Amino acid sequence: MPSEFMPYAVLAGLLLLAVYIYRLASRSREAELKRALRKCEIALQDAERSLDGAAQLHANEIRRLNATRESATTSVNNAKLREAKSAFARLFHPDQAHGDAREREIRTEMFKQFWFELERIENRG
Repeated sequence: MPSEFMPYAVLAGLLLLAVYIYRLASRSREAELKRALRKCEIALQDAERSLDGAAQLHANEIRRLNATRESATTSVNNAKLREAKSAFARLFHPDQAHGDAREREIRTEMFKQFWFELERIENRG
């Protein structure tokens, strides 16, 4: 009787061996896919860090350029205001008045009022 079941036992053994090999192959493929996925995750994290660094670099450069532009604009505006004050003083200063004392007094008061406004504008900027 044992010899009658021998082919079936061998067949069952081969079937079990095939299932075992299939499971090992599946596990190996699963491990390979997990490793590939982890490599992709690491590459994505590196790319995100690089992108964040580049974005920060560009943001800093934009802030620097804006500050430079504002400084240059302020310098130009200050130079124009100084030039305007100088031209105003040359034209309307009381010492430039040619005429009697009354004209000189009026010119002095007008000059003081305008000069005060020019100084206020200059200090505000």
